[in-house]
Amino acid sequence: MRLNIRPIFLFITLSLLVNSAHSWAMESAPPEKPTENTEQTKSTSSTAPKSTEADTNTETEASTASTKADHPSKVMINAPIDAFEQQQQDIKHYLAQEKITPLLVGSNRYLTVISEHTTAINKGVMVLIPDWQQSIATPNALNQLRNNMPQHGWTTITLHPPRKPQSYPSQALTAQERNTENIKTLTNYEKKFAEVMQAVITKAKNYPGVIIVVAEGNHSAVLLDIYQQALVAEPSALVMLSSYMPTLPENDKIAQQLALTNYPILDLYLQRDHRLVIANAKMRKNSAKRAMKIYYRQRQLSNQVTGYYPKNSLTNAIINWLSAIGW
Repeated sequence: MRLNIRPIFLFITLSLLVNSAHSWAMESAPPEKPTENTEQTKSTSSTAPKSTEADTNTETEASTASTKADHPSKVMINAPIDAFEQQQQDIKHYLAQEKITPLLVGSNRYLTVISEHTTAINKGVMVLIPDWQQSIATPNALNQLRNNMPQHGWTTITLHPPRKPQSYPSQALTAQERNTENIKTLTNYEKKFAEVMQAVITKAKNYPGVIIVVAEGNHSAVLLDIYQQALVAEPSALVMLSSYMPTLPENDKIAQQLALTNYPILDLYLQRDHRLVIANAKMRKNSAKRAMKIYYRQRQLSNQVTGYYPKNSLTNAIINWLSAIGW
């Protein structure tokens, strides 16, 4: 038994000694240095995020620059062109075949279209004045006369009138304030319009014959006041087309001034017209009757489209009236 136990004891003792020595060696040994591949991997991994970040910044700056180029921070919006200037450009563009003559009044420039008579004898000149905010070729009335009257021996001068006065009619709270502001606004406008009309009449005197003024809407009422104040010489005759003013005091003033005139007046309006035109036509007629005005005639014309004079009806009405008074 002794012979069998002793070798086993020795074997166990030797095994323990060997394992202890190996463990001591492992603990005392220095840590292994990383290989070159490991160092390159670490360096690559450490620098990779930096390059990606730089590329991202570059792409962001490029996209921002392109966005600024496409959408600038300050967008310049030009103001719309003035309506009066726009109408003048349209006249020059669409009426290129007409005889357009500029008219300089002070520092302002106006346009006139002259259509000379096509007959052997010139009976006179018709000065055609459109309503506020209307152009030379307004189709509801004056365009008919501009095309037809030269065939009857009349030279026509159509004016592109000044723009409507701003802030008229007044929107003040009290009636007295509104009336005061309206009078002031119209007074300033009439002075300006009288200068334009004086220049047009001077141009009309270059042609032989009488001078007849055909005015539409508000301008026909304004002209009555201008003639009453003697700002412009009275015409040989006046044709009023659908005449009215937007305020009651001004319409009363029209009726009173019409009764005091000495020149012939033809007052035309339509069956289907502006409500203020129809409402004030009767007032003007009654005023003329009370004053026993001989050369005043009022006539209503039938129409289908509101505010538009039927084809040739306006021309025939004026020609027949001129023949009745001797022209």
